[in-house]
Amino acid sequence: MRAWTTSGMARLDAGLLRMASRKHRLIGIALLRIVIGLATVMYCLSDYGNRRFLWGPDSYNSIETAKAALSPGSFSVYFFSHSTVWFEIVFHATILMSAVYMVYGGRVLTLIQAILMWSLHNRNQDVLEGGDNLAQILIIFMVFTVSNAYFAPGAKQRRARFREDEGPSLPTVVHNLAAYLIVFQTAILYFAAGYWKIAGKMWQDGVAMYYISRLTGFQIWPAYAHLMSNAYVTTAVSYFTIFAELALPFAILSARGWVRKVNTLALEGMHLGIMAFMGLVCFGLLMIGADCTCLRDEDYRSLGNRVTALVSRFTARLRPPAPAGPPVVKDPAVGLLETGGSGADA
Repeated sequence: MRAWTTSGMARLDAGLLRMASRKHRLIGIALLRIVIGLATVMYCLSDYGNRRFLWGPDSYNSIETAKAALSPGSFSVYFFSHSTVWFEIVFHATILMSAVYMVYGGRVLTLIQAILMWSLHNRNQDVLEGGDNLAQILIIFMVFTVSNAYFAPGAKQRRARFREDEGPSLPTVVHNLAAYLIVFQTAILYFAAGYWKIAGKMWQDGVAMYYISRLTGFQIWPAYAHLMSNAYVTTAVSYFTIFAELALPFAILSARGWVRKVNTLALEGMHLGIMAFMGLVCFGLLMIGADCTCLRDEDYRSLGNRVTALVSRFTARLRPPAPAGPPVVKDPAVGLLETGGSGADA
């Protein structure tokens, strides 16, 4: 018993030291940053022509009505004034800052992005798709992370500085704690979604996707409804969705990298299908961004190496073969000298 306790304490100490010494999930956090910025820009531009009707001071959803619909403590900078000029400034600032945040990242820009994104979502909740709820939570955690260690100007130098400063430090602990909270929130969301699905009769019978494909608001591609009319397809897709969502928490904790990769790629494929067939583009993007944090940095490096190897192999096959040189004609005299024989012996 004492040996088991000692071993457990040693593992705990090693885990805490690992958490305090090196920043983790840097690639996933950077991808989430890009997705949040991109989704916000797309969300604004998709209804740009109707922006005043949807979010302006003279919107069908008045500022007073929007305030009354919010829970206590919620806010929106759109509520500060009934001026159309103020609305235009804030709305276009949201587009601009989201694009800048997508490229540069950093804690200050993350905080600004959080304020503007929360304000836009709270101004009119009638036009939200669902993924915004998760994004509103995750971006709070992202304020405490390093979101520009990859895919941002100066990212390479930033990572080099991290390697030089390796060792237990408070900023590292804060980053890792926030990153793990992002992963935890994502895992809980998927597990709860899978649990509620498996408790529903339509999902148990495997016909849920059939009825979803018949919803009026999601019939953007007629072939989707036709495909879901096949009993085998709709049952397979329904059960696949439940399994992938319920498996995520266990895949994240798995020591086998291929389990995490397969499960995460399955979820991202599911959301790509939602984007393509149901038209929920911003929702799908935000969920894919959250999925990206479920893979470790070493998982991304392994995937990158594999993709690079496949690309190299593919390009090598496409490359034309090198032209053959002229045939080498050997002098008979040289052959006689090498064998030490004579013309008669030959």
